[in-house]
Amino acid sequence: MNSNYLKSLRIVYFALAMGILLFFLMALFLNSSAGAFMGRELKSNEKTPFVIVLIVLTGVIFIAYRSIIPRKLTFIQSLPSLDKKLAAWRELNILQGALFEAPSFLAIVMFLLLGLYVLLIWPFVGIVIFWFTQPSRDKLISEANLTSNETNMTRSTNFDSQADDIILS
Repeated sequence: MNSNYLKSLRIVYFALAMGILLFFLMALFLNSSAGAFMGRELKSNEKTPFVIVLIVLTGVIFIAYRSIIPRKLTFIQSLPSLDKKLAAWRELNILQGALFEAPSFLAIVMFLLLGLYVLLIWPFVGIVIFWFTQPSRDKLISEANLTSNETNMTRSTNFDSQADDIILS
């Protein structure tokens, strides 16, 4: 397998996860030093609609994930060439990361506004999900349903330059 292809995809995936982590840490620092931006002005029952919006958004994203990802995987598996499968699988992984990232960022923004520590569950879960869903060679082979010939091609020495061309395109 081209280590550069997976390495570049992992870097993008890692950057998405680090965005959550760094924003999470910055929010904790801001909240500990200045407090919640709106928290002092809102009563406890006035904060509830914000949490409900986050829960609904998380549900909508989960439903979107469950409907989009299987269709994209079926599409990837039907592609005729390895180059196209690799490009589509890279796109799928970035989309998957963005879907995991959205509720985490919204939860962090709401934490900054409201100061509710329970909202920090979302970014924590998002980082854990990123950890368990990171791209790997085995995942590529199984999800893209690579043939034995395509799997062998990924092990070839000249695959590095081919995959770099795909990454740069």
